[in-house]
Amino acid sequence: MKILTRNRKLLCCVLLLCIAFAALFLFFKFKYSKPTLTIGIYTDSSWEVPNGDADRVTKLAIKKFKKKYPNVQIKYEAGIRKNDYSNWLTEKIVKGTTPDVMMLPEDIFNLLASNGTLKSLNNSLKDENISSSTFYHGVFKAGEYHGTQYALPYETNPTLMIANNDLLNKNGFSNLNSHLSPTKFKNICHMVSLNKNNTGTTSDYTWQDAQLAYGNSVFENSSINLTSNKARAGFSLIEDLTNENGYQSVSSNQFDQGTVAFMPLSLAKYRTYTSYPYHVAHTSSFKWKVFQMPSIANVNATPASTVCLGVAAKTAHPTLSWEFIKLMCTDKEIQREVIKNRMGSSVLPRVVNSSFTQKIFQEEQQNTLTPKILNTVLENIAITPKFRDYDRRLDELNYLIQNALKNNQLNLQLFSIRHQINKNEY
Repeated sequence: MKILTRNRKLLCCVLLLCIAFAALFLFFKFKYSKPTLTIGIYTDSSWEVPNGDADRVTKLAIKKFKKKYPNVQIKYEAGIRKNDYSNWLTEKIVKGTTPDVMMLPEDIFNLLASNGTLKSLNNSLKDENISSSTFYHGVFKAGEYHGTQYALPYETNPTLMIANNDLLNKNGFSNLNSHLSPTKFKNICHMVSLNKNNTGTTSDYTWQDAQLAYGNSVFENSSINLTSNKARAGFSLIEDLTNENGYQSVSSNQFDQGTVAFMPLSLAKYRTYTSYPYHVAHTSSFKWKVFQMPSIANVNATPASTVCLGVAAKTAHPTLSWEFIKLMCTDKEIQREVIKNRMGSSVLPRVVNSSFTQKIFQEEQQNTLTPKILNTVLENIAITPKFRDYDRRLDELNYLIQNALKNNQLNLQLFSIRHQINKNEY
C-alpha cells in the first residue's frame, strides 16, 4: 500500500514537472519566436505614371513597424508589377497562401470583398476609434462593401478639370472660381467652339462625368436607371458637348496645342507632367488653371480611383496585420511619403492641408494646384457603387451608350439600353 502511494506521488511530481517544462517552453517560444507577416504589394505606380523609388513607402513602413514589433519578420516579393499583381494574388489565394496583408486596387476589391477573402475591420475600427472622419469620406468608402469595412484607403487619385486659362480669358471668361456648374461649363464650351479652330473639351469628359455632375450614379444596387430627371439632365449635357464636337475624338494633344478649353486629367498625370523632367515634353505656350469637375450645388461629382489595404480573412496574425495597415494608412510620416513619391494623394486631410504638401506642390514646376484646391476636390469625391460584377456591367453600359451617342440616338435608345442591361443581370 505504501509503495502504491509513493508511486502515485512520484507520478504526480512527474506530471507537474512536465507541465512546468511545457509552460516554460511555450513562454519562451512566444517570447522569442519571430512570427512572419506576409504582404502582397506591387511596387510600381497605381496610376501608370513614372515613380521614383517605388519601394520607398513600403520600406519606411516596415522600418517603423519593426521598431514597435522587433520580433516580427515581414516578407514580401519585390518587383511585382501592377499589371501582373491580380494574377499573382489570384494564384496565391488558390494555393491557400494568401498574404496576410493585401494591396487592393479598385478593379479587384469588389470580388475579394464579396467572396470571403477579406476580413471585416469593423471591430478594429471601433476599438481604435477610427472612422470616415479620419480620412476623406468618399475615399474611406472605397474600402466598404455592403455596409462592412474590409479595407483602409492608402492612396487616391482624383480627377481634376484642367483649363487653358489663356483661351478662357480670350473668350471673356476670366476670374472664374474653381467650381463650375454644368450649365456654366456647357456655355463656356459652346462659346469657345464658335471659333471653328477651337473646341470646348477633350473627349476625356465622358457621359459618366456628366451623370455625376447632376448627382446621378446610374446604378441602383446592381440595376440601372437611365430615365430619371437627373439621368436625363446628364445625358442632355453629354449630347450637347458631343454634337458640338461632331463626335470627333478631341485628344490631349490638341489641348497641348492650345486649341481646347478644358481637359479632365487625373491628379497623378497632372503632377507628373507639370514636374521636371516630364514637363519638358509637355511644355505649353499657355497657362493652366485647375478646376473641380463641374457639378450642381451640393453634389459630389469628382471621380477618383483609390487603392486600399486589407487583411486576409484566414490570416494567422490578425492583430499584427491590422497594425500594419493602420500604420500604412493613418501614420502622418508615411502618408507624407505617399504624397511625395507616389504622385497620387494622401488619404488624410491633415497631410493634404499641411505646409509639407504646400512645399511639394511649389517644387513641382508650372503647377497652379494648391493644397486648398486639392482638399476641396477630395471632399467632393463621388462614391462608386459596390457590387461584385460592377466593372463588367459598366463596360456593357458604356459600349451601348457610346454607340448611341455616335449615332445621335441616345435619347431614343435609353429605355432599350436599360432593358438590355437589366436583362443581363446575374
